[in-house]
Amino acid sequence: MSHICATLLLLCYQPNIIDFEHQFVEEVKQCAIEYNAMIEPQDRIPIVLVIAQAIQETGYGTSRFYKEANNLFGIIALEGEDYIVSLEDEDRKLRRYDTKCDSVNHYMNMLVTDINYTELQEILIYQYITDEIDVDALISSLYNYAEDQFYGRKLRKIVKKLQNNF
Repeated sequence: MSHICATLLLLCYQPNIIDFEHQFVEEVKQCAIEYNAMIEPQDRIPIVLVIAQAIQETGYGTSRFYKEANNLFGIIALEGEDYIVSLEDEDRKLRRYDTKCDSVNHYMNMLVTDINYTELQEILIYQYITDEIDVDALISSLYNYAEDQFYGRKLRKIVKKLQNNF
């Protein structure tokens, strides 16, 4: 039952969170719930992890990449994909998405299919079989997601905040 709750979780609103933050969380949550509902249960990613990464990557939807390209996860554009150029590094091209949910869907699909995230995929399957969710273990498996050596620590802090406010 824990796996179902964590992967299809409907978080509750608490009035002590700032409205724009709450709206951003709700938008990401809806997209993630829809994606998780369409895939095999063992591939479902806990909603709180999806939201935490979106918050980390966009600052609650305040980043230019989010506003101009619907890119919630800092996904780099591949050859031939529509992109937006970083103002700090003109060689850095981030993928442009038509909708926020397109970005969420791509990110979640990437985590459960890309060879770079095999460890995360194995943890998801193990957690499904044992019916236990360990978001910390999933975060630890994302060591190659970002260049920031403190990325995992930042995600854990956001997860804790989300768990305390929702």
